[in-house]
Amino acid sequence: MLTVARVIDSGSFSEEYNMRRFSIDRAVAPAVLSLVLAAAAAGQPSGWTPEQLWQAWPEARFVDTAAPCLRHDELMSSLRSLAERHAGRVRLEEVGRSFQDRGIHMLTLGQGPRKVMLWSQMHGDEPSATPALLDLADYLLANSEEPAARSILEGLTLLIVPMVNPDGSEIYQRLNAQGIDVNRDALNLVTPEGRLLKRLRDQHEPILGFNLHDQNRRTAVGDTGVLATGAVLAVSGDPEGTVTPGRLRAKRACSAIVKALAPFVPGGMARYDEDWSPRAFGDNVTAWGTPVVLIESGGVPEGLGFTDLTRLNFVAILTVLRDLVRDDLAGHDPRIYEDLKRNQSDSWIDVAVRGGEILQPGTGTPYRADLTFNLSRDDRHEAGCATPAPSGSSIFEIGDARFVAAGREVDADGHLILAPFVVAVEGWAARRWLDGASLDRLAELGVGEVRWAVKRRRLLDAMDLAAELAGPGRPRLEPAIAVAPALPRISGRPAEPESDSLAEVLAALGISPPLEGLWPQGEAALPGIRRRMPASFLLVTVGPDGGLDLARASLVSAWLDGVEAGVANR
Repeated sequence: MLTVARVIDSGSFSEEYNMRRFSIDRAVAPAVLSLVLAAAAAGQPSGWTPEQLWQAWPEARFVDTAAPCLRHDELMSSLRSLAERHAGRVRLEEVGRSFQDRGIHMLTLGQGPRKVMLWSQMHGDEPSATPALLDLADYLLANSEEPAARSILEGLTLLIVPMVNPDGSEIYQRLNAQGIDVNRDALNLVTPEGRLLKRLRDQHEPILGFNLHDQNRRTAVGDTGVLATGAVLAVSGDPEGTVTPGRLRAKRACSAIVKALAPFVPGGMARYDEDWSPRAFGDNVTAWGTPVVLIESGGVPEGLGFTDLTRLNFVAILTVLRDLVRDDLAGHDPRIYEDLKRNQSDSWIDVAVRGGEILQPGTGTPYRADLTFNLSRDDRHEAGCATPAPSGSSIFEIGDARFVAAGREVDADGHLILAPFVVAVEGWAARRWLDGASLDRLAELGVGEVRWAVKRRRLLDAMDLAAELAGPGRPRLEPAIAVAPALPRISGRPAEPESDSLAEVLAALGISPPLEGLWPQGEAALPGIRRRMPASFLLVTVGPDGGLDLARASLVSAWLDGVEAGVANR
């Protein structure tokens, strides 16, 4: 064995790591030493910079389809095209079959003595890195005469499995077709996808592995209030978190990623949970001898698009590979990674309504509380390949939300937060004016539900019409044989109010005070504004004494199931 001495940065590391000798097989040492000496002679990092990679990606990307829209058949077509384009320089092989008998393929490129294994989409609904793996493979081969690309292809052999869980990907779900989380099957190995990963790791014994995922897109970077666009983890191989030479390499790789992505997502990188997970693949692959770098793609910050998550993976991985062959990542201080703030869940919300007072139906005393809620989202719709858009919302918290960051802030200071109004309509003849435009106007006037009384023989027809008229930001139309007699009735298309005062709003609805009649009591009572319910509420100004004075109060905005009334149809 030939040993190469190298000084490791001190700081949080124990003294035994300050001067460690790493053993390198004689077959590997000449290639490694030549790369190190070449970089030293140049006096500066060789090859492209993260900024150059970032700028190159839009034109250089090999897969044009947005990651959530990339299904197995199209991936296979792209893989075959890539292999044909670079015939003789890349190997495409089927290395296994999924539970539903879909092919799982691996790309192999490069001729170097050290192997790096990269795999994506163990979870079928976490696809951001999948196209990036094809993009970077094509970029390296297409630019193989450039020094950085040439050094990677000569110094490393890349083993790329872009879609581990094609069955889950096909229906965009986390689990495989057995209903099992492949990433928690490292010990039982009952999934064909898990057995495949274990076999590839044992067969090739890579010096580094990239485990590529997507995390909750509402995760924040610690207590900073910044959305976590990405998170990294140098995965531990034991419960004690032992820093072996391999894990130190993974920490340096994470530092390289953080530094490379900082210009594009300022403050938006976090450290993933480091707790030992005994069933997980990353932890066990590290324990089996291949240190693992976990990259989690997260939320999309303002100014970037959904496909930029793929772009960030492209930049991050190529940067690590460039520096891995240059000097085994020695130029990256692991403390950059260790000083990262941890991922923090439940600290980022879609919408926060702050500073208001909530007045629940049937009560006379408002209380100070923030209201936060999330909107229903679907990656495929965000990426442009799923219609219609998901609709709906869920109230996340009522109370003190001062430490929660939000994508949208609504200032409710000096306002009451009320449940939307409920009104009644009678007779099948109301269908003549109960149309989309009328419902939109009712929403803007604060109506959240219309209870429609029809005869039994017309009930199914009324229900069909209600389903046809349903839409985001519209009142819920609820046909029934009878409705509560105390509910205020409206008899036609609402008028345009002369002002936003509550008195004028009621006049436009054709309703006379008292206002309290707009919230059902008794058996028909509303549940009010509660956690996990749809975010439906009104913002109303209050008089100087804080009361709900019809003469002084005005309707500021109405929100129905997370949509501000009037906004969806403008």
